[in-house]
Amino acid sequence: MPISARSIPNFLGLFRIVTTPLLVWLVLLQQPGAYLWAVLLLVVMALSDMADGKIARRLKVVSPLGIFLDTISDKIFITGALLPMVQTGLISGWVAFVIIVREFIVSGLRSFAAAEGVVISAGQLGKQKLVIQLVAIIWRLLAANAAKGGVAGTLVGGALSGLLDLWWIAMALAVIWTLGSGAEYIWKAWPLLRASWAPRPVSEAPSSE
Repeated sequence: MPISARSIPNFLGLFRIVTTPLLVWLVLLQQPGAYLWAVLLLVVMALSDMADGKIARRLKVVSPLGIFLDTISDKIFITGALLPMVQTGLISGWVAFVIIVREFIVSGLRSFAAAEGVVISAGQLGKQKLVIQLVAIIWRLLAANAAKGGVAGTLVGGALSGLLDLWWIAMALAVIWTLGSGAEYIWKAWPLLRASWAPRPVSEAPSSE
């Protein structure tokens, strides 16, 4: 597979996918240093997500593969952060459930609309949702680092530790934006869903005579 500047957007999307197992492992270690490495990896993933679309448009190399990788990579690395956080007790299972189920619903709506020849564009809430989710996850990981005596709890003379204890506010906002953006997609798709609710008559098969 040739490597060129025009392939950079696809490689960035692939990077987020293949490094997700590393993210899972870092969170599962439950060590102060590992939490910081997980935060660093999430920041790099977020920056690569912001960069690949801009690079693709600047180089005029937007492709179906690039769109596919960009779409699924976000969902994969967010899920890769949430599931080990649930397993280790950092967040409640219903938080991950809401976020992951929303992605299934939106993906299903997009596929359904595409089959009908309709494109449902991302709304403002949808564009903000990923940023808020990332902030909430990073905030929670930093709070976990501080709780285990890590460096995050000693910054600014320990004053940051009290702020990190408010991670649940960011996580609540992430859930609210997740639900809101999901409702936004459903609202946009509602006319199509309503029009397609009644089964369509199947045309009779042509006569064999």
